[in-house]
Amino acid sequence: MSNCPLVWIIMGVSGSGKTVVGRLLSEWLESDFLEGDRRHSRSNIIKMQSQMPLDDGDRHQWLLELEADIQRAVTKNRETVLTCSALKASYRQQLTALERVQLVWLNVPRPDLQCRLLRRANHYMKPDMLNSQLATFEPIGPEENVITIDGRLLPAKIVDELLNQATWLYPDLEKSWWQRLTT
Repeated sequence: MSNCPLVWIIMGVSGSGKTVVGRLLSEWLESDFLEGDRRHSRSNIIKMQSQMPLDDGDRHQWLLELEADIQRAVTKNRETVLTCSALKASYRQQLTALERVQLVWLNVPRPDLQCRLLRRANHYMKPDMLNSQLATFEPIGPEENVITIDGRLLPAKIVDELLNQATWLYPDLEKSWWQRLTT
């Protein structure tokens, strides 16, 4: 499996830096990038704009669409970086059911998240929603295949640290994903 293209899921609560880190990682890997928030339905976005937390029913179709994105990437042998909060263990299990998926948790303390959300403009996820996301988050278990990174680092440092850790798991990662297809 280590020589195959991977699907990287950059996960964390709102404000953890998923999009920024995901885009940087995909640039470094020269891979596809998919913003998981763009898979939310209009009704989900309206609900979050109204400061109402999503429940499992709201997230069901969203997770199915993300799962389909992962399936397409695996089928096409495309290295892909995807962002997703993946707050519950059951969500993470669903998204990692296919092989070749690597979860990356951006760990950021609550005070830092609050500051980031207060500075962020033009996003439907407002600072008041942070509590519901933190309440929904289920701690990562030791059986889960997750690389945890300090999300307080600068984005470029986060990607460097992630690649340092990932290279231990996937030694062929030093090659471009399309070069790994041929080995």
